[in-house]
Amino acid sequence: MKKLTMGVLASVLSSSFAIAQVQQKSDTVKTQDIEGVVVTALGIKREKKSLGYSSQEVNGDEANKAPTTNFLNNLSGKVAGLEIKQGTNFGGSINVVLRGFKSLKGNNQALFVVDGIPILNSNLNSTDQVTGRAGYDYGNTASDINPNDIESINVLKGAAATALYGSRAQNGAIIITTKKGSKRKKGIGVEFNSSFTVSSIDKETFPEYQTEYGQGYTGTSFSSTLYQGSPRVVFGNDASYGSAYNGQLVWQYGAFIPGSPTFGQRTPWRVAENGPIEFFNVGTNTVNNISLNGGNDVATYRFSYGNTYANDIMPNSKLNKNNFAGNASYKFTDKLTANLYTNFVTQRTQGRNSTGYGDNIMANFRQWWATNVDLKEQEALYRMSQQNYTWNMRSLTNIAPQYWDNPYFKVYENYQTDARDRLAINASLNYDLTPDINLLARVGRDGYTMKVEERRAVGSVAAIFGLNDVDQPSGYALSNYNASETNYDFIATYKKNLGDFNINALLGTNLNIQSFESNQQSTSGGLYIPGLYTISNSVSAPALPVIVSTEKRIFGAFAQASIGYKGTYYVEGTVRRDQSSTLPDNNNVYWYPSVSGSFVFSNLVDQSWLSFGKLRAAYALVGSDTNADNIRDRYIAQNPFTSPMYASSTLARNQAIKPQRLNNIELGLNMEFLKNRIGFDVSWYRNRAFDQILELPVTTSSGFSNRVANTGTLETKGFEISGHIMPVKTTDFTWDISVNWANPNTRVTELAPGIENLQLGSLQGGVSINAPLGYDYGTIWGADFVYSPDGQKIVGSNGAYLSTDSSDNNLGSFQAKWMGGVRNSLTFKDFSLSFLIDFKQGGKVFSLDQYYGYGTGIYPDSVGLNDLGNPIRNTLANGGGVILPGIMVDPTNPNNFVVNTIRLDRSQSSQVLGTDPPPAAFVYDASFVKLREVAISYKLPDSLLGSTFLRDLTVGLVGTNLWIIHKNLPYADPEAGLSSGNIQGYQSGPMPTTRNIAFTLKANF
Repeated sequence: MKKLTMGVLASVLSSSFAIAQVQQKSDTVKTQDIEGVVVTALGIKREKKSLGYSSQEVNGDEANKAPTTNFLNNLSGKVAGLEIKQGTNFGGSINVVLRGFKSLKGNNQALFVVDGIPILNSNLNSTDQVTGRAGYDYGNTASDINPNDIESINVLKGAAATALYGSRAQNGAIIITTKKGSKRKKGIGVEFNSSFTVSSIDKETFPEYQTEYGQGYTGTSFSSTLYQGSPRVVFGNDASYGSAYNGQLVWQYGAFIPGSPTFGQRTPWRVAENGPIEFFNVGTNTVNNISLNGGNDVATYRFSYGNTYANDIMPNSKLNKNNFAGNASYKFTDKLTANLYTNFVTQRTQGRNSTGYGDNIMANFRQWWATNVDLKEQEALYRMSQQNYTWNMRSLTNIAPQYWDNPYFKVYENYQTDARDRLAINASLNYDLTPDINLLARVGRDGYTMKVEERRAVGSVAAIFGLNDVDQPSGYALSNYNASETNYDFIATYKKNLGDFNINALLGTNLNIQSFESNQQSTSGGLYIPGLYTISNSVSAPALPVIVSTEKRIFGAFAQASIGYKGTYYVEGTVRRDQSSTLPDNNNVYWYPSVSGSFVFSNLVDQSWLSFGKLRAAYALVGSDTNADNIRDRYIAQNPFTSPMYASSTLARNQAIKPQRLNNIELGLNMEFLKNRIGFDVSWYRNRAFDQILELPVTTSSGFSNRVANTGTLETKGFEISGHIMPVKTTDFTWDISVNWANPNTRVTELAPGIENLQLGSLQGGVSINAPLGYDYGTIWGADFVYSPDGQKIVGSNGAYLSTDSSDNNLGSFQAKWMGGVRNSLTFKDFSLSFLIDFKQGGKVFSLDQYYGYGTGIYPDSVGLNDLGNPIRNTLANGGGVILPGIMVDPTNPNNFVVNTIRLDRSQSSQVLGTDPPPAAFVYDASFVKLREVAISYKLPDSLLGSTFLRDLTVGLVGTNLWIIHKNLPYADPEAGLSSGNIQGYQSGPMPTTRNIAFTLKANF
């Protein structure tokens, strides 16, 4: 093997040198091939070598390699500096952040642009949902993009790269170019893609339960009085800190539910045969796509249809998406060409999993469970009657649920549905005024309507529901949304070669109109007629509807000029002026410039080993506005009392706010060696986002609780490295390795005078997510251990760790220290194999599951033997308990500490004994290493297809999320969270991750 490797490498080196010696060192086709042509802002194609800013391209095949309901999953680990946080919620949102955070409380998601037109990527999740309370993750709308229609994706990272898009793209932009029709000699080109995916739970991301003790809190599972001479379980307890399993016959919940197979019978006291993992199904996802394309010298076209049908691992959960897309071009004359693109998407989803703390099945399984409960028995009870017969009954005579519904009743009766219809249209006219001047007129509109229905059946546990602020026994909620964005562009471009000079310039205008309407309604007091889900079927007067209607307009004018000299030296400048309707009249205009340059120094270096080398630098100052409705104060309707009533909003708007600003500097180096066999691209950048538009707390004596103001600065610094190497290249075999790495870090460098912290969210478990002055953005605060001067944990007189009185202790930020991915691609003749390892180092995550699970005794660390060889759940008198590592106050000298010798009682729940550790105990390192993707494919050789109607046929096997190689968070995926947005680093009842195996087929006719 060593001899073969050295021989291949020698052949590579010698061939590289030989080729290099005969090539000229001025700009050549070789250099253009290495850098290529990419699509930049406004859909304009540029030679990448001329760009003074960083961009990274992903081809359409990579975006479409693994079938998924959201193509963003396929970008994980493939672009340096692009953080794709994959959620585990069914049909849920993906957090997409480029180069850290630019807004303290606003939108930090990258802008998505399709064929030059920005599209909507809104998130309709409720405030309760994103702050860890009950709700559903309705996903972000960029998931509507059909990956089979993507030709390429170019990620523009810095402000200089996106300045022409105005305030929309300060967070970076993901530029998507769709496939187009092509000229054909005869017939119509047909492409068909099909896949079938099977998904199963990764058990490393689901709880492992202790199997020694059952239901209870106080060390016993049974009532103090016998029932018919035998022990009877206290059903209302939703914990597993009860009696040890011993097989004795006892009265359990099934004995008191009419129709139950064990009705009137005692059953053995033992751990359930079918635990919560049996609740889940095997998920499936079927994707079929077909496209037709063709054309001639005058016109081209491409039409496609795609269908995605998915059944989730959660029972009664399904998603059906239909995607119709088409584009066409027509050449009226040699100078005038028209282009049209349209995309219509329908999506119907049922049974999304609930998230956060509260009405969440996974919170039940992960936080408040009784290990004697058999899921198959729960299923049988529901199937028997469709009633809410549950293990968690109130009493012998009241079998209604105490805290938790039967899981099957929950998913089959309390499910939600949503329907989204989306239409995007992009039409343009291109006119070549002269050979050097082109005029483009373009209009694009993207919009969707969405209907959301949420149900709570009669017989459910009462909980917060709909628009009510008190628990509801049942109910129905209906929400309708209508969002759209329209862009009108006129752009004039000029391209000219004057001797050694190359000139590119453009001048343009843009009108951007964003509108949003919503109407939210819900019942109040429950449903009058069970099973009838209408607003009018409300026991009390329906809650006051919440109706929103806003419109935002931005008018922009922009210019860009780029000059190149001898294909070696490039300098570029842009300027844009925006006028926004969301800012006061005297402050609604803002300008921002950018300047960048690149130097292709390899054209001046006569070295055969150097294929390409470029230095680049960029600076930009961009501005941005705010959301609609931040200028004028408003009144909010209240429940009427004999006559309509209105209350002033507690948020004071501000007619003196000014635009937000962000300046960005970037330096980069790109080098290629040995005929592009080895190469790297490294960037350093700094972002400084200031004059942020925030809601700051004010004294309530003013009549308000918050006021909109300009204040606050975020600073982000980091490096990005992308590299590749081709260790082997022969006629039949190639091996490529590509690497991406980045370490963005965002810190809060300025807040308003007198304010030391801006809270992003206050969450269950005594923690909050914050932006503290002088610290990392996204810092988790909570009570901490009490430490001695030398850093040891101090134990109190009851044997438990002492906790700080304050909840503002820094427990770490959710930001990772660094992240990246390594991809290996191997091809042998018509076979190909690739695998991607994705990794993230550092960052913190708080687990509410472990916080509550510690006290409910469901996890294995709540059982076992202590240092005396006795079960830790024995009473202290019987040799139980544990001695925690740490120190205690010296009994003989209160001013000294000694090694802890006090035994902690573990015979009852820590919630009963008051011995819970502080929240800091449940903040974990969120690092991970994952085998994110493995793909194997075989392309049938032309010799086999020559006599058929097929042009090519490829079959494959693709696996995603196959193996979490390393993680520190127990029983969950560190990436799992509530949804996209600024509140990360928090888990409460997340869905488990699934391993996905897909069978794929691609055919061209």
